[in-house]
Amino acid sequence: MFGWLRAVVHYFTSSISKKIIIPYAVLTVILAAMGIFIVTQLVANSFEDRLKNQLLEAGRVVSDEVVNRERIRLEIERVVVNTIGVPEAIVERDDKGLESLIFPIIANSKGIDSIVIVDTQSHEMIRFQRDQDGYVATTADKSLDYGHWPIIRQILDNPDGQKEAQLALDPATGKLIVYTIGPVVNADGVIGAALVGTYLDKEIQILQGLALAQLVLFDDTGHVIASTFGLSEAENQEVFRVFTPERYQQVIDTSESVTLLDEVEVSDGQPLDSTNVTIRDRNYRLAYAPYILRGRTYGVFAVALATNFITETTGRSRYVLIAIFTVAGLLVFGVGYAISRFISQPILQLARTARSIAAGNLEQQTGVKGDDEVGVLAGTFDAMTAELRHLLKIQEEEASKLNAILDSIADGVIVQDLNSENMITNPAAEKISKKMTDTGRVILKAGNKTIKQLDNITHISLLVKSLIELKFQNIDRIEIGHQVLSPSFAQVLTPEYKQLGHVVVLRDITREVESEKLKDEFITSISHELKTPLTAIKGYNSLLKMMLDMKPPEDQFGERQVSIVNTMDKELTDLDNLIQAMLDLSQIDAGELGVDREPLDLLALINEEIQKWSFKLEERDLKLKTHLPDEPVWVAGDHNRLTRVLHNLIKNAHDYTLPGGDVEVLVTRKNGQAQVHIKDTGVGIASEDQRFLYTRFFRAIHDESTYEVSGAGLGLYTSKAIVEAHNGEMWMQSEINRGSTFSFALPVIDPNSEDFDESEITSTN
Repeated sequence: MFGWLRAVVHYFTSSISKKIIIPYAVLTVILAAMGIFIVTQLVANSFEDRLKNQLLEAGRVVSDEVVNRERIRLEIERVVVNTIGVPEAIVERDDKGLESLIFPIIANSKGIDSIVIVDTQSHEMIRFQRDQDGYVATTADKSLDYGHWPIIRQILDNPDGQKEAQLALDPATGKLIVYTIGPVVNADGVIGAALVGTYLDKEIQILQGLALAQLVLFDDTGHVIASTFGLSEAENQEVFRVFTPERYQQVIDTSESVTLLDEVEVSDGQPLDSTNVTIRDRNYRLAYAPYILRGRTYGVFAVALATNFITETTGRSRYVLIAIFTVAGLLVFGVGYAISRFISQPILQLARTARSIAAGNLEQQTGVKGDDEVGVLAGTFDAMTAELRHLLKIQEEEASKLNAILDSIADGVIVQDLNSENMITNPAAEKISKKMTDTGRVILKAGNKTIKQLDNITHISLLVKSLIELKFQNIDRIEIGHQVLSPSFAQVLTPEYKQLGHVVVLRDITREVESEKLKDEFITSISHELKTPLTAIKGYNSLLKMMLDMKPPEDQFGERQVSIVNTMDKELTDLDNLIQAMLDLSQIDAGELGVDREPLDLLALINEEIQKWSFKLEERDLKLKTHLPDEPVWVAGDHNRLTRVLHNLIKNAHDYTLPGGDVEVLVTRKNGQAQVHIKDTGVGIASEDQRFLYTRFFRAIHDESTYEVSGAGLGLYTSKAIVEAHNGEMWMQSEINRGSTFSFALPVIDPNSEDFDESEITSTN
């Protein structure tokens, strides 16, 4: 019954040529039919879809930019209210002070047209207004009252009020303006409000430039309040009468960010399409989205794109595209049929050769010759086979070289896959693994700090796995018995950046560590040896100074003696400080920095150090400013150690601030900590040097005017260690030629509290 069907199937599958030609012909016909369908049915609508997509994208761009513009105003508002001195100037009603603080902000904020400060009675205190030429003017119309804005009263009456936005008529200019409003607060609560605004017409122009489309803004009655079309009010009312209050509510209620109102409704017997309008003989398609500021809806904006090109382009190209596709389909079918006749036989030979090579016979050749594609393919296949033989030989040689290199490397090299299984381990790594097995204990360190101790480590793969799990945590030393290793870690990646595993290199730095230890011991020994004679010399010099003070010299020779004694006293003090810094350095490196804690009034400590430096600062023509609390600030600390920290920081400010500059000492309390800030207007520190400041013996390169400043580069290193030994932290900010601020924070205590733990003030090492 089905014999004829089997005969037909056998005919069409009896040769490679028919297997290529028949499916190719069927696919060509199918593709041609599908292409004609696409051209006739879909291409006509593609321009419409593209326009809609452009409308939706333009609407999203506008919505996103509205949020971005609000964020910019919010950032400027935060800068205004957080500028140091603004709250005080508002309380003191210091207009000149406000002008000096806020004028630079609006001058550098080109996108802001107005900044207004109002007091708690909602009256304008001061206004900064940008004109059309970009110049900023400062005015103060005390009669302007913003109390009729509910948001103003909401912010002023609520001490915990959030920042808000307002679209309203500017009382000073009568123009629509978008304001971001936030409270200005101090310790007593809300003392006023800051308004940062941009005129609506300017806002609309900016949005138009980003969206590349015309924009129209409607209020809840459907009235046009802003537009980039430049129409008169009567023209706006006539053209956009399609946008009714019902349409406004429909846009507000929709869950979509951008809405296409395609429905057509009838008004006074006339159909109104709320998506299309005609303006000056041009048709425009509209999309709508809410205009939202700080969660409040202030209107609906419409994005408009011209549609005239759609009808013209579609009608002109539809039949041309259909004809071209039909001819191209027939041409493809004919060319494909001709090619299939030539390639069927050589392909069979290629298939036989490929099977032979897959079986491992790399000497097999195709034997196919010719200048056509199949001939080139066959020749390439033969060349590929020869190249494969050559590459396999090279690979074997390279593998042998790699193994020889790995075997000769003195550092341990371990390569693991993602499952923590060793892929490569060189002999040096095997020796380390054997030592680990014999020792049974591995200590992971970051400097002198122990990160983790690993017991019962039987193989080096377990060590590598632990390092990877810890993500190395700045681990720079691994101690295995008396051996010290320095680990290096990297990911093994493919050219496509796909991770295959990890490679770890363990370098033996035992001798370097021993040398470092010997150097530290030498520094400690020399420092102690110098300390003893220096103490005697300093004592005798102090005695000599006392004798000269008791009986001042009366001649020039005696005055010269006094000068020499004073110079010796200064130099001996500097040498004593240097030796003490070297002793502190040895204790820090050994992890044995001693701190004798006791309740200290930090302010008294600071005042004591300031008195020591007052004359030196005045002598260098530096102005000292202090901002200290009235009440004592108690910390648990070592008097001598903390005095050294203050000495180092004030000395840096003294040495690196040019004559005529300022040195400022501030103390604040924040999050249960006392924060001390030493601020100067000196030469500053380059950003590339700042990350090395707390490294021992490091001295940053400064202005040539401070080249004479000497030092060992230990002050900041020891200061940071002392602060951290007090459970504190230290940080800095600096800018070239603008000055530096070095800060540290210590936990505040209550020495009179019954809950105070006396153990916190005992000596700790």
